[in-house]
Amino acid sequence: MKKNIIKGRNAAILKAVMNAIIPRGGAFGPGAADYDLLPRVEAIVRSYDPWIRSLFPLMLSYIQFTALLRHGRVFSRLREDRAMAFLHGMETSPFFYRRMIILLMKLVTMLAFYEDDGVSRLTGYVHGCDEGR
Repeated sequence: MKKNIIKGRNAAILKAVMNAIIPRGGAFGPGAADYDLLPRVEAIVRSYDPWIRSLFPLMLSYIQFTALLRHGRVFSRLREDRAMAFLHGMETSPFFYRRMIILLMKLVTMLAFYEDDGVSRLTGYVHGCDEGR
């Protein structure tokens, strides 16, 4: 049996990241917090190159503790508005590695969110390349 990449502390950090990327009350009402996205994110991360897989927990730790330096609290303890602003700062950072970390977090979050059957029914989006033909 394969060891989970996203568990414990990493799961808590990733949930906070996903909730800041797709907060409740957006275009569709529900947000990432309303769905169990971790199993799908685990599968997505497992599909990546082993090098990226091994860096994923480090990227989560980077987000967690950089927020502590900038805001006096770890990322998973920030208020939603501050968490969203923090991630926006990463997205617009002059540093390439910060932009790439948030890009990867957004990628896995959006893939997991929009592939969820509940979200699919809500939005009318049919995921999969050959569905709907």
